Amino acid sequence: MYVALVCLAVVAAGLSGLVHFTAETAVPVILGGATAAAMLATFVHLVRRNKLTPGMLGFRRFDARMLHLLWQIPTAIVASACAQGLFLAVLSLVGVDGAASNSSNGALGRVAELPAPLIGLTVLIAAVLTPLWEEVLFRGAFLSGLTQHCRPFAAVAISAAIFAAVHLVLLTFIYLFMLGIALALLKRFHQNLWAPVLLHSVNNALVLLIILSATQN
Repeated sequence: MYVALVCLAVVAAGLSGLVHFTAETAVPVILGGATAAAMLATFVHLVRRNKLTPGMLGFRRFDARMLHLLWQIPTAIVASACAQGLFLAVLSLVGVDGAASNSSNGALGRVAELPAPLIGLTVLIAAVLTPLWEEVLFRGAFLSGLTQHCRPFAAVAISAAIFAAVHLVLLTFIYLFMLGIALALLKRFHQNLWAPVLLHSVNNALVLLIILSATQN
């Protein structure tokens, strides 16, 4: 609800002429507004309402076990990409154009044309702030709650499906689902929410880097 209200406000401001948005500047504005709204909603309705501390959410100190992330992060990203490639290959066999999945990146790709400060802001939002609040919500709250009512495998799968579904991009569902499974497994393996946050951050930064590089080329 918070995110929808912010997006509607931005659209209304643009259509009414109160604020002039270009196709490029609209992206960081909407992304920043939606992220701020999501973080506020997560804090008010999850953290503050339940009087949760960082430790209760799952944030722990780093230990030697976290060094496993050096191979776990690239393995998770490669496995997710391979699953997505197989999914798109199957779609092409049944006559569905998988290239349409790139259309969702069209507006984001225009960020490359923005001044350096706005590009930096977009990277900060996508690679730092978004992973933080999404992991607090999906692995800190949803996964923990589901684990209390389901078997571990079911909790991991359901939380991953919810994570993939809320992104509302059908053609990348498999990638996000596999990534969601990896994020949940990292949370269970390390018992530390920083582990999925780091994977999520690296993934988002890599995706953004690929989009920006493709646009410049």
